[in-house]
Amino acid sequence: MERLEPSEALLAWLYVQQGVDAVRVAMGERVEAAAGCSLLEHEALYRIDMNGRLPMSELSDLLAVSPSGVTRLVERLVRRGWVERSQLPENRRVVYAALTDEGREVLKATTAPAYRAAVAEEFAGALTERDLADLRRVGRKLLEAHGKWDAQRFAP
Repeated sequence: MERLEPSEALLAWLYVQQGVDAVRVAMGERVEAAAGCSLLEHEALYRIDMNGRLPMSELSDLLAVSPSGVTRLVERLVRRGWVERSQLPENRRVVYAALTDEGREVLKATTAPAYRAAVAEEFAGALTERDLADLRRVGRKLLEAHGKWDAQRFAP
């Protein structure tokens, strides 16, 4: 049986996709060990903090998590005392997530420093400044090509 040879585009895709997966796993382990929460929990705290409060549907989109998945995620954060949910009296269909004072403190003192250290060591540590610049350029180009570039979503 003849083996199907991968194209350059397929190899590039596989290397990037699997590389990102490997880095996410390593970062997740570091954040879990240092901060006692998952990478996704940190990302939720960060996104909520950046926006003050967020409708659950927007948080779902920002995190690329299904609506039911973000509901479960926020419920875990509520149980930990880091997030509170609310609704506006004039529109009870929209549920908002906001950080509590404890959640903001955990973010600033624990999860954000652990996340930044993980990015520096697990991602940037293997790359040159040129590599990082190329990745920023290519990543933004891909996001723009698929209508996904949004300064709010991809702010540092």
